[in-house]
Amino acid sequence: MLLKNEEYTQKFLFFSKSTWVHLRIPYSLCLSPVFFFSFSEINVGNNEEKLFLIFIILHLFLYPASQAYNSYYDNDSQSIGGVEEPPKVNKDLLLTSYIFDCLAISLSLFYIGYLFFMATLVCSILSKAYSHPRIRLKKNPFLSWLTVSIFQGPFIYLAIFLSFSSSWPIDLKQQWPAALSTAFLFGGAYPMTQIFQHEEDRKRGDETLSLKLGIKGTFLFSAMSFLIGTLLLFYYQFINKKFEVFYIFPLFMLPTFIYFSYWFFLCLRNESEVNFRNCMKLNIISTLCFCSFFIFI
Repeated sequence: MLLKNEEYTQKFLFFSKSTWVHLRIPYSLCLSPVFFFSFSEINVGNNEEKLFLIFIILHLFLYPASQAYNSYYDNDSQSIGGVEEPPKVNKDLLLTSYIFDCLAISLSLFYIGYLFFMATLVCSILSKAYSHPRIRLKKNPFLSWLTVSIFQGPFIYLAIFLSFSSSWPIDLKQQWPAALSTAFLFGGAYPMTQIFQHEEDRKRGDETLSLKLGIKGTFLFSAMSFLIGTLLLFYYQFINKKFEVFYIFPLFMLPTFIYFSYWFFLCLRNESEVNFRNCMKLNIISTLCFCSFFIFI
């Protein structure tokens, strides 16, 4: 009877429960600061629906599709980003990834514009190259970091911003410091998401950036990336004469700095503190701080 109820539930949901878990839709919100940064810089006008749809395309379809695809080929048995105990992958997962990709690309083409359509298409292709065994960008520590930092940072930032621009060649020149800052502000978080997966990555043969740097090196690398990103953000705000950001941004980011430092101290004393739960706490705190700041400004 229980088995039948589970089958009915899966039919109702269209995909199996494990597939929905591996989509990691709530975890996709950790990538939302880039969206809110771009949102804080654009003139929406009467295009609120367009902006809302971009948010849905990215965080409900494009990012979950990438995460599902990665989960399928990684087939992790230990904690992954957003899921402490990942269920076994099944055939539905790969199909679901393609369906969500198609939805993201189609919605971008028909409702947003060719520029955003090209951006989602490129991101979709690169997510396959990142995870697929024949290419597996994830195996190369620097190339994987560069791919994630650029195409989840500046690339998405500019794709959103320029989708609302009537003179985008000019705006592209003006926005480069802001766009570049996202590569370091959010790219610095990328190796932190790998810090508790060293054992699993080593077994699979993936030499991730965090594995290459080690625990202490990962913290220092992320701190340095964040510092560079902050300086670029300050430079962008300085040339736009938004001087209040110089004291507002540190104020908003203070909880992230405190927890990051506290966790670093714990990890130096005991490596068992390098775990899924502490990493997710940092992700949630930093996401809330970034989003609050960009919404505020």
